[in-house]
Amino acid sequence: MSRAASKQGFRVEVFGLGKQSLLLEDVRSLQVLLEDGSWLGIRPGHAPLIAATGDGSLKVRIAEKEMTYPVPAGILTLRDNVVSILTSFTISNPE
Repeated sequence: MSRAASKQGFRVEVFGLGKQSLLLEDVRSLQVLLEDGSWLGIRPGHAPLIAATGDGSLKVRIAEKEMTYPVPAGILTLRDNVVSILTSFTISNPE
């Protein structure tokens, strides 16, 4: 199976300490707080990038459902419709 998501959405991977991780498939849109306090919006087909994220949350839309996940600061990479965030802290449950 390809790491990239379907044409309709993309994959989000958040990796924290130990075995802590969050994996989301078929994400339609994502908003993430950056280190400078601004918000970055991502949709399928977004250009590749690397960014520092701030302590905050991920706002995710999968199909018609919106969810918010508290995520500590880390490094975000985006390539081939896969968003990966590496953080050195424990990942919390969704709000």
